[in-house]
Amino acid sequence: MTVQGRMLIDGEMTVGAGGAAGVWIDSHDPATLEPIGRVPAATASDVDRAVRAAAKAQMDWAARSVWERAAALRALASAIRARGPEILNLEARDTGNTIGKLQADVQIAAGYLEYFAGLASELKGETIPATSKGLHLTLREPYGVVARIVPFNHPFMFAAAHLAAPLMAGNAVVVKTPETSPLTGSILGELCQSALPAGLVNILHGHGMPAGDALVRHPLVRRIGFTGSVATGLAIQRAAAESGVKHVTLELGGKNPFIVFPDADLDRVVEMAVAGNGAGVLVHRGDGDQLVVGSASDAGGPAGAYEGVG
Repeated sequence: MTVQGRMLIDGEMTVGAGGAAGVWIDSHDPATLEPIGRVPAATASDVDRAVRAAAKAQMDWAARSVWERAAALRALASAIRARGPEILNLEARDTGNTIGKLQADVQIAAGYLEYFAGLASELKGETIPATSKGLHLTLREPYGVVARIVPFNHPFMFAAAHLAAPLMAGNAVVVKTPETSPLTGSILGELCQSALPAGLVNILHGHGMPAGDALVRHPLVRRIGFTGSVATGLAIQRAAAESGVKHVTLELGGKNPFIVFPDADLDRVVEMAVAGNGAGVLVHRGDGDQLVVGSASDAGGPAGAYEGVG
């Protein structure tokens, strides 16, 4: 059975203008190449609607007490755990990661929400002595609308976990899922719809152009977080600079070589090379074949509980 996803915009699970126009993104199981679902692709107008809904909801959210915000985050964490098996199985099929590798993702996502909910009493400024007749005060205020563009490898975990800090600080969030593995983003949308005020979190699907670009350039987006490639990070940084003064955080991929010396334990090397996910392995002549065979034996289908890599 294939999944037909939706976007969460202003409290409504919808296909948006993109889906209504017949613009959809198909998702395939990387292990079998079989189609497993599709999601609507957001247009620039969908992005604008989501951001404006977030900006409107953020004002009421920021006015709430930190204890109310913390309670909402804990409710979302509980809802995520309740649908954990469903999220896990769909994520494995959509990303190609194995069940074994993904086991912790749901718990990490819920744990982030609970951790930041626990920091409610730490949302405070500072009092700084200045002179005998003066006192300096610092107050912390939310940015407003925060954009999160999440990567393909652990999309649910990154999308859900990265809601925690901005929401606890009084912001609203617009998430863009990765176009290669977007399906669990629709589940996150359903969970946010039931646990949070309408418009506070918006979940969009779509490609970098036009959806990602429109999100980064939107004048109401003041804070951007992105995890992904260097090329896309540079494009985001450029677009943000051209459209306003925005706080941008980039976590970008690297080219980390895994170097194997002749005296290394090759069984251990296989284990660490697979776990490390480096861009390449530099190995002495004579050891290459054993490493290839060992690495291949550690790979398996997404349903595998013990394979090291999908």
